[in-house]
Amino acid sequence: MLKRKHHESEELELTTLLNILVVLVSFLLLSAVFSRITIQELNMPPQAGGPAEPRKDIPLVIEVMVRQDGLEIGNGKEITDRLPKLNDKYDTAALSQKLKLLKDLNPGKRDVILLLEPDIGYAAMIGVMDALKFVEIRGPREGSQRLRITLFPNVTVGDAP
Repeated sequence: MLKRKHHESEELELTTLLNILVVLVSFLLLSAVFSRITIQELNMPPQAGGPAEPRKDIPLVIEVMVRQDGLEIGNGKEITDRLPKLNDKYDTAALSQKLKLLKDLNPGKRDVILLLEPDIGYAAMIGVMDALKFVEIRGPREGSQRLRITLFPNVTVGDAP
């Protein structure tokens, strides 16, 4: 007759697995925090739906178009200003100054529409978005720090016509 061999069950070694899980969880938490810092908030234009309700008061529309040859500022119906490129770069300082004038005339306005041509680079888009959101001006006294004024923090992105 054959004798059966009795094997004792061995305990599973879970220490290594737990070490890996601790490192993995901490890495995922840290990467989630850093990715949250670099997020740009955008408002996308609404999809075409049914007919819009007629409004009694027509709000001011500010459109900034980024083209290959420069920037254009419009009111939704026509182009009001053109800013050509300087040394192959967009003139974001002049854009901020023009938008500051519009903000001074319309202090309650918080939104702007950014329209881009198809071949505009990401860095150019972010630079123009920063110019739409903030402007830096000199302080009231000589030697004082530059003041950062909020212009239009709500940016809607779309395709240029």
